[in-house]
Amino acid sequence: MQKNSDTISIRVPTQTHQKITAVAKDIDRSQNWLINQAIENYLETYDWQKEEIKKAITEADAGGKFYSSAEMDKMVEGFKQ
Repeated sequence: MQKNSDTISIRVPTQTHQKITAVAKDIDRSQNWLINQAIENYLETYDWQKEEIKKAITEADAGGKFYSSAEMDKMVEGFKQ
């Protein structure tokens, strides 16, 4: 066990637990390792998204271009062709 770690308990649906068990077996890792990896990946993605949103808000506040609904519809139609 890691020196700097805490224990938490969670409840998951039976089907989720079965999937965790199967994946852990497939990759020859413990369920604990797999769950920790999943949590770390989620937290890294969350932090990245949060920073990207902050950047976008800062850019928008600095005079970024906003499009009307009609302008967006026209752009989307252009992609379909």
